[in-house]
Amino acid sequence: MWMNLYQKTIYEVYKSKERLGYMFFETKNMFIVLWNEPQMSYLNAVHCQQFGKAELNFIKEKLPNTFLCIASNQSVDDIALPVKKGTSSHLMMLRAQSPMKENNRFKILRVTDQTTLADFCDVVTDVYDLAKDKDALLRSCSKEIGLDNCFKYVGYVNHQPAGAVEFSEGKDAAYVAWGAVKQPYRKQGLYTAIMVRAINYEIDRGFNTIVLNSSETGKSVYKKMGFEFLADRHNYILESCQRQTRIKEITLNDQI
Repeated sequence: MWMNLYQKTIYEVYKSKERLGYMFFETKNMFIVLWNEPQMSYLNAVHCQQFGKAELNFIKEKLPNTFLCIASNQSVDDIALPVKKGTSSHLMMLRAQSPMKENNRFKILRVTDQTTLADFCDVVTDVYDLAKDKDALLRSCSKEIGLDNCFKYVGYVNHQPAGAVEFSEGKDAAYVAWGAVKQPYRKQGLYTAIMVRAINYEIDRGFNTIVLNSSETGKSVYKKMGFEFLADRHNYILESCQRQTRIKEITLNDQI
């Protein structure tokens, strides 16, 4: 399939993570990533140019009764296909020319051990209301400690984990996989501080291009950092998957 830079980076990252238990399927028009923890199947994702009958038939045959969020470059005909429309979002891109000025007001650590990983998972599960899946997220993320293309960060306020960001690297760009700040600590500059620290680390590693998927709310924050609009993304959930009791639209990377 034709891919924009964001999709290309996602594709490369998860192909490299197949050995960690992620399942990967692809056709000429789409690719599908299944999470490596079944308990977190609401993170399963379809990436495609446009979701149509051929894509639906493939899923019915190969992945029946599998929960899938659909990320489509073009809008889907809700009448013709059994999909539920989610919140549209925006793909954005930064081409960094030089390191950015860091805010040293916050303590920011890169995840390197189980202690900092537990803090990362504490933030993510709190912000995305995933408390019941905290152990599953910890198991999933534990497999990624030590990877040479995946880096997680935790920001602290008064010694408490308050914000989290994850960057993963493809061949030509790095992308922001998670972005979260606990409600009491928002609008204090914490998220920007963590992002700048992570971006500068990527620049040091030779990655000057960063891509991400932004909510409408997050777009203004990213613009201030220098991110530019790349493309719109249309998000959907298959209605055939609505039998699951814990439907969550976690198709956006930022809760900031």
